[in-house]
Amino acid sequence: MAYFSKQNNSINPYAVGNKIYGGGRSFPTMGPVDKMGYRERDAKASARRSAVLRRLQAQLNGKDASADVIRKV
Repeated sequence: MAYFSKQNNSINPYAVGNKIYGGGRSFPTMGPVDKMGYRERDAKASARRSAVLRRLQAQLNGKDASADVIRKV
């Protein structure tokens, strides 16, 4: 029954009606948005992508004992 109560803090993107975010707000952001979060997210994605590409390149070149291949991505 907790699914239907107001205590459930999850947001269903397909729900009808106004959404309530934190503190009773009906909008997701208040004030200026900090761009640092976007930079951090993009840096992590870029690092992961480059690691996967290095691993793939090492495998294609037959360097199976390379640190790029052995290291978990």
